[in-house]
Amino acid sequence: MDSHRRLLSILHIVYGMFHILIFILFSTLARTFLPFLFEEIQQNDQDAAFFIGMGYSVIKSILIILLILIPIPSVIGGWAFLNNRKWGLNLMMVSGSLSLLSFPLGTGLGVYTIWTFLEVNKQERND
Repeated sequence: MDSHRRLLSILHIVYGMFHILIFILFSTLARTFLPFLFEEIQQNDQDAAFFIGMGYSVIKSILIILLILIPIPSVIGGWAFLNNRKWGLNLMMVSGSLSLLSFPLGTGLGVYTIWTFLEVNKQERND
């Protein structure tokens, strides 16, 4: 069971870092190209530029909330459980449950997290 614990911790760290890298990539692309787009739209239509700017702010806020909800707890929980902290498994269970909606990698990780969580609890009850 120790190999499953270690593998689950490493998978959560890699999955979380992958999400963070994708977020940084999209953020960089948006900061690079959107000012040119906004400038062009603003020259043609002030009202449309206002609504597009508001939409961009809403989308950016949602992405930041998703970054806080899924990958950061996954990395912290993986690191904690790798260092034998009991609360790391609970944190990975939360992020693994949230990742079930992300098909196919998140679904696989979520199912494996739930299975490992149940096996660890069964092992602790038997000891």
